[in-house]
Amino acid sequence: MNIQTQMQDFVGYFTEPGSSLEASNFDKYGLCPELKHYKKGQLLISQGQPAPKLFFLVEGFVRYISISPEGKEFTQSFACAPSVCGSTRAMTRKTPALFSIEALDDVLCLEFEWFIFYKQMKPQPGFLTAYNCLLENMFIKKEEREYAFVQHSAEQRYLDFLETNPQLRDKLPLKMIASHIGITPIALSRIRKKLK
Repeated sequence: MNIQTQMQDFVGYFTEPGSSLEASNFDKYGLCPELKHYKKGQLLISQGQPAPKLFFLVEGFVRYISISPEGKEFTQSFACAPSVCGSTRAMTRKTPALFSIEALDDVLCLEFEWFIFYKQMKPQPGFLTAYNCLLENMFIKKEEREYAFVQHSAEQRYLDFLETNPQLRDKLPLKMIASHIGITPIALSRIRKKLK
């Protein structure tokens, strides 16, 4: 598989139309990502471990998962190609990740060492604007999710999940969806039965 094609996809995802940022900028400044494959069930990053990499998903989908000290599993969110993923906190503060990222399908991704990536790209025209847009989108999603947990019923959160993640509808076990929307699998089964 041609890494240049994947780089062009990454730049297209990361930037706005008309941006001066191009795939060649990455080569020019020595930013050569690694093209990696992860099999279903493998972890891209592990909870409690350093997680210094930024991932661009070319194919497949993942979930952000955390495990409580009692061993309870929480599905925090999902990401589908094309998108970026990683632990912002772990990358920027050089601290252990608060969650794992698990491949729910075979995943193909570009991996960048975050500090090298940011240091080399920060001076480039268009990079900070693109980075700000990316962060804005992440914060908006986080804000909407927090609002839904406070204001929406479990049924509405399930309907919201189906609307925003149609590609995952038939690919995930119900227990993952239930965990993501903050209810038990039994409660989700009742909601699904009611909606039929």
